[in-house]
Amino acid sequence: MERQNIPRWEAIVGHVKTAAQEGSVPPNSWDILDIGCHTGGLLQMFLDTCGPQVCRVIGVEPLEIPRLEAARKMPHGSFFSTLEEVPNQSVNVVVSHEALYLVADLESWMKELRRVLRPEGGAFIVLASHDENSAWLRWRPRLRELYGHDSYSHKPLDILARAHEAGFLSYLSRLHGNEVPQKRFSPGDDGWGEFVTAEEMLGWFQLKYLFTFYPPNPA
Repeated sequence: MERQNIPRWEAIVGHVKTAAQEGSVPPNSWDILDIGCHTGGLLQMFLDTCGPQVCRVIGVEPLEIPRLEAARKMPHGSFFSTLEEVPNQSVNVVVSHEALYLVADLESWMKELRRVLRPEGGAFIVLASHDENSAWLRWRPRLRELYGHDSYSHKPLDILARAHEAGFLSYLSRLHGNEVPQKRFSPGDDGWGEFVTAEEMLGWFQLKYLFTFYPPNPA
């Protein structure tokens, strides 16, 4: 799975770099938080490709084994099991890849995001539109049946509305812009994960959205 995520992680890094060049986030001295960091692959990519710009990496991962693996690979980082444990205004860059669908309460989550993000920072949150995704709607009950995997199909406009209510300046774009990367074929796993048409397989990328949130500029 990490190998398949590399194109998405590269796109996220690219968006953060562009935001830094445009002055939307600081040009360097990044304290980066990855919400849903798993074993730390995206944070490691930031260290490998933007090393001098990165001061500190922080991860949130509820699963203990992946969280410990991330801490082993990045011993100078800080890793927590919940977002609530992250200190106030401790980061100026927040990233997250495919974790928001596990959040039941968007309103509370947005308030926590405001709490940990400094006024000069930005959040780059990637999520497929599960509510508009035929493959995900088919996989979701199977994942719950097999693994007790509870998930929530947040509509993209609802995510933007909750962010606006929390005080963010919010933007929506496609993660990959106009470029549609190739999709590596991978057979379904335990009765889920299969695509039933070529258009559904390639359309997966078109439904990868980037939600960008900025606190209002301080007066």
